[in-house]
Amino acid sequence: MVRKSCFVLGAGLAILWWVGLSKDRAATLLWFDAVAAVLSFGMAALLQEPERNPSRPLGPAVVGLGLAAVWIGGMASGQPIWASWLNFAFALAYMGVATAAALETRWAHTHSYSRAR
Repeated sequence: MVRKSCFVLGAGLAILWWVGLSKDRAATLLWFDAVAAVLSFGMAALLQEPERNPSRPLGPAVVGLGLAAVWIGGMASGQPIWASWLNFAFALAYMGVATAAALETRWAHTHSYSRAR
């Protein structure tokens, strides 16, 4: 789930970067979206899907917090409002993936039954 989500969100960020800079070259905050897309593709490539590692939510959470910081910086520096709010939407999506991964890891850990020997 985390691997596919990171790939889809990374593709969305890459499309936002490409279309956004085609529309408005003054939106310099979109370059952070390109960096986040590359990070997201890297996470998708490095993660193993059946793995139940407790550190799996860390990558999407870091990207989500980074995009939230970009949103705040974009609002403060007068970047185009559409670009700032789309960064906020992607930040929420990454935090949602991180939350789902954390809950999935916790659920798998609490529901793993082992026999007493």
